[in-house]
Amino acid sequence: MNLPNFLQPKKDKSKLVLKDFDKKLVNNLQNKILPSWSQLKYLKRFLSKKEKIILHIAVLVIIFTSISWGVYFIFSHRVVLATNGGEYIEGIVGQPKLLNPIFAPANDVDTDISPLLYAGLFKYGANQKIVPDLAANIIISEDGLIYDVKLRQDIVWSDNIPINIDDVIYTIETIQTPTVNSPLYPAFQGVKMEKVDDYEIKFILNEPFASFLTSLTVGILPEHVWQEIDPNSLNLDKGNLQPKVVSGPWKFSKMFKSGTDIQSLTLEKNKSYYGIPAFLDKLTFKFFYSYNETFEALRTNNILAISFLPEDLQKKINSSKFNNYKIKLPQYTALFFNETKQKNLEDKEFKKALALAIDKESILKNALNGNGEVVHSPILSGNVGYYPEIEKIAFDPIKANEVLDKNWSRINPEEYFKLQNEAVMKDRMEQLELMPDWETNSTTLTADAQTEVENLVRQGMRPDQFFYRKNKDGEVLSLFITTAENSEYQQVAETIARFWRDIGIQTNIQLIDGKQINKLVIKERKYEILLYGEILGSDPDPYPFWHSSQANYPGLNLSMYTSRVADKYLEEARISTDETVREENYKKFQDLLVTDLPAIFLYAPTYNFTADDSIKGIELNKIINPSDRYNELYKWYIKTKWGWK
Repeated sequence: MNLPNFLQPKKDKSKLVLKDFDKKLVNNLQNKILPSWSQLKYLKRFLSKKEKIILHIAVLVIIFTSISWGVYFIFSHRVVLATNGGEYIEGIVGQPKLLNPIFAPANDVDTDISPLLYAGLFKYGANQKIVPDLAANIIISEDGLIYDVKLRQDIVWSDNIPINIDDVIYTIETIQTPTVNSPLYPAFQGVKMEKVDDYEIKFILNEPFASFLTSLTVGILPEHVWQEIDPNSLNLDKGNLQPKVVSGPWKFSKMFKSGTDIQSLTLEKNKSYYGIPAFLDKLTFKFFYSYNETFEALRTNNILAISFLPEDLQKKINSSKFNNYKIKLPQYTALFFNETKQKNLEDKEFKKALALAIDKESILKNALNGNGEVVHSPILSGNVGYYPEIEKIAFDPIKANEVLDKNWSRINPEEYFKLQNEAVMKDRMEQLELMPDWETNSTTLTADAQTEVENLVRQGMRPDQFFYRKNKDGEVLSLFITTAENSEYQQVAETIARFWRDIGIQTNIQLIDGKQINKLVIKERKYEILLYGEILGSDPDPYPFWHSSQANYPGLNLSMYTSRVADKYLEEARISTDETVREENYKKFQDLLVTDLPAIFLYAPTYNFTADDSIKGIELNKIINPSDRYNELYKWYIKTKWGWK
């Protein structure tokens, strides 16, 4: 039975409170994973000295490990990124004259800068293959006669007027106008154009031309800017140096002149360009008269890079501050023989003796510090028609002397002096319309004049030449090497002259200002032997350099080599799109060169490009032309920022 509350037994409250307290205390400890600071501060009272040391070490290890992992995480996930900004300043030897793409190939400086301003239908990509630029695509007919090109439709000029086929037609027709005097005229001679619509055109050739696509890399001009200018005075317009409207990634900003000399040219980004924008804000080119001046500007931080630096100056560069890029370039240096100026060069055996006397490996080592490769023909490795099995004329001065001994007897220096003294005196008297009496050994020249002649002859004699040569008519064997006045060519010329003096040939060197050699020497072919380099391009078609039709200026046949058989091989190779046919014809052509010896091929140099190490993103290995160093200029940068992977 239930009792009333007041009759039920009373509970012991003290026991109940104690029991609840223990429970609450335990629950309180179980609710926290880690002890509180108020609890931890009593920990040291319960630990031994050894345990305290272990605890301190453990805490330090945990802290150090945490910091290390934090630093590792930051540095493994944080990277330096390129960002916009900065001005690239490059030194170039020479002067800009006509940045207009239809004139630019006539001047190296213009060739470098013009592609930055004017885009072409096609361009050279990173792998040196031709890729579309303003063009969207191309279809080439099976017979190789029709090139059907479609333009991109998202391209505009820097004044935001759309680029269309009329601009392309205007550019090519201007090149094809003889009175314009474009150096590109031969590349488009006989080419017809058919406009399909505003964004499509067909180029129609008279005959197949395997290298025609390279011609379409020429920069396109804006018709709406140039069409009002008389073609006959096109090269006189101010827009050739200060273009207002362009299509390339850069546009004209400003120019500084001192008198008639241009000191610097600055370009800024063309914000209307369809392609990838560059990180750099500005490009400034500073122009110098010599490589020594340019080198000094680099050393004193007035410029950040040099377009090209000769090997002797390259050695003086502080490698810790500058990056030196050794770039392969399709170029060879050779000795070109001009038979019209030196009759002895008509003799194939004589030219063979000259070749036998030259140690090409020594030239490469001493003049270029080994930077390049020896060559034996005008077609270089990696190109269509490369022929490593070609017959090579090895260095053999003994055999060279044997060849010359057949027609040229050896004479000692004193006999040479006597022969030359008489010859020079005779020339002097003929100039003065005087007649010497050789039988009585009397002349009407004064004693001072005779002494002057003797001194002149002595000065022309080199102490390192121990014998000379004369033919049956008593004529002394003598040759002249003409070359550009720069350290590389001068050293190479002096080395070759020494080789030829060793086999008894008096050899003289004529140095011409590099900026004037084309005008003063090459244009009129005023040389006996020309030491010079030729840049071949992406498809090294030998036709422009060796076909008889190119013997006179502006042709590039510097030896004025004429051979119907060679012409046939070059013509057949040029019109064929079958690489096997081209290879076979080029091999036959090279075999013919070995026999006829219109030139001695020496070496293919590397292109030395030097830049301050503050310029990042430069990746250069092989280029087609020096201007191709800018093919990936959009990747170059100076300014940086931190970012996360």
